[in-house]
Amino acid sequence: MYDLEPKIEHAWVAPNATVVGETRIRRWASVWHNAVIRGDINRVDLHHFASIGAGTVVSTAASLPTGMSARCYIGRNVQVGAGCSLYSCHIDDDSVIGDKCVILEGARIEKSAEIAPNSVVPPGRLIPTGQLWGGNPCVFIKDLNMGERWSNYSKSYSHSALGDIHKNEFTMWNSAYLHREASMEDAIPDE
Repeated sequence: MYDLEPKIEHAWVAPNATVVGETRIRRWASVWHNAVIRGDINRVDLHHFASIGAGTVVSTAASLPTGMSARCYIGRNVQVGAGCSLYSCHIDDDSVIGDKCVILEGARIEKSAEIAPNSVVPPGRLIPTGQLWGGNPCVFIKDLNMGERWSNYSKSYSHSALGDIHKNEFTMWNSAYLHREASMEDAIPDE
């Protein structure tokens, strides 16, 4: 268990995010500030262009009573909002999870589905393709139209670009010496 290490490809992981255990983060994914991804009990997969919002916790169980895989799978172009909790669930490509959602063990969010903010997806629940669900526990709200599905899909690319911008802001070396501080002489206007 202690020899498991995260594998992070060309992805943005905030300096104060925590990624441990058997976790794989693919290219152009982003893990934002104070997020925690725990692959210490079971595997966590975060695929291309997926985004884990600030303060979100992703964790896994050792096994599920249904016999299904207890790993946590987050597909391509998935957007997980801030303050969420994901526990041994499966989220297919192009899906959006709103802020402060809880997705419990064995739940499956199918492709291009959306979970409204502050919702709870109970254990083992299946959210069908292209639908919006919300509430506690979540219930069907409506089918997403093509424009809404496209908007959800395209958000992943803007999150990835934003991650690249942030990645370039952080270096191992302090660059404060490059910026000249204004002295008192500069503050006094010429007479």
